[in-house]
Amino acid sequence: MPDFILCVVIILLGLFILTVVGYTLHAGLFTDVTVQTGCPPIKKVTFAYKFKDGLYKNCGELFKEALCVGPELSCIGVFYDDPQKVCEPCRYAAGSILSEGENEVNEELLRRYKASGFNVFSLPQVTHVVTTSFPQKTFFSNLLRVRRVYPRLEHYIKVCSGL
Repeated sequence: MPDFILCVVIILLGLFILTVVGYTLHAGLFTDVTVQTGCPPIKKVTFAYKFKDGLYKNCGELFKEALCVGPELSCIGVFYDDPQKVCEPCRYAAGSILSEGENEVNEELLRRYKASGFNVFSLPQVTHVVTTSFPQKTFFSNLLRVRRVYPRLEHYIKVCSGL
């Protein structure tokens, strides 16, 4: 009987380890982080946003609020400070994209966002940007992004700009 229990424990431990490994792989642990310059992935953008000071980890609240007003819209965030170089609080804005390119803003959506306390701003179209991508599949993806993507972006920008 003790051998049977030991076998069950070993099998369960093996399954647990496989689950953890699978989860981290799915979250992007070994995803290649490629940084490049070129045309932007989005054109001129008009977006509804709210601005906050505080920890970047709390920005999810603004994204959730924006999604409650316009659940069918894509979200966007603008993070102004490097938290490793700026003492708290960091500044950020988060919200929803109301229109892209030459598309007109839906007036009903605009009214709903303004009624919910969002501001509206248009980012002009640019011709050259630094971009990268990383999967957003799990909560762990956010932690990996902070540790893997941001340092690569910072290094790329420093090398290309000669800083």
